[in-house]
Amino acid sequence: MNRTLVIRLCIIGIASLLVMAIWESLKESNDGVRFIFIVLVGVIGGIFVVKYFIPWIGDAVGTSFYSSGEEVTTDAAVRAAACIGQGDYEGAIEEYQGMLREKPDDPYPLSEIAKIYSEKLHDPDKALLFLEGHLEGKEWPVDDAAFIMFRLVDVHADVKHDYQMAHDLLQEVIANFPNTRHSANAHHRLHEVEQAEYQKIMADKEKEAAQQAAESM
Repeated sequence: MNRTLVIRLCIIGIASLLVMAIWESLKESNDGVRFIFIVLVGVIGGIFVVKYFIPWIGDAVGTSFYSSGEEVTTDAAVRAAACIGQGDYEGAIEEYQGMLREKPDDPYPLSEIAKIYSEKLHDPDKALLFLEGHLEGKEWPVDDAAFIMFRLVDVHADVKHDYQMAHDLLQEVIANFPNTRHSANAHHRLHEVEQAEYQKIMADKEKEAAQQAAESM
């Protein structure tokens, strides 16, 4: 229990004792005096609740929500983002690795590390190996397993343009998690992958036709 909380509890206790003592002293008074006292206590108590007590509860909830592990995770994510902004991608990876050591069941740092490998260090194969190793290395909850699989799809489809592998992974999501939002998302992502593949085929054909036209001139 921290010092601020102890002080606040003491203030509440003293105020309660003071109200009780005054009420005891008014037992012999007439009903009008006691009624006025009750009204005063109600008004002052209402102001206290709105101005101080509710904010204190908010502070307590916030402190509980961002307890030690959450603070470490948040700080590490901020430091990692700062490293990325400075071009220090290895430093960002180290920060996310620290998050993994603190919370090995959190797939978020896995995704961010893979994104750095793929998009910043231009090594999508390393990103895939990293994600696959962690996916196969333990039994993940359904939501987390699907999350990692979708990140694999992103690398295959968006970076490597390996649409067949992306298609196969999405079909695996549909088969492994039927009648879930993950299955529905996989169907939607399949449509996107098919569109991207078609657009790439058409772009390649146009490029090839342009090259042939240039050679024939």
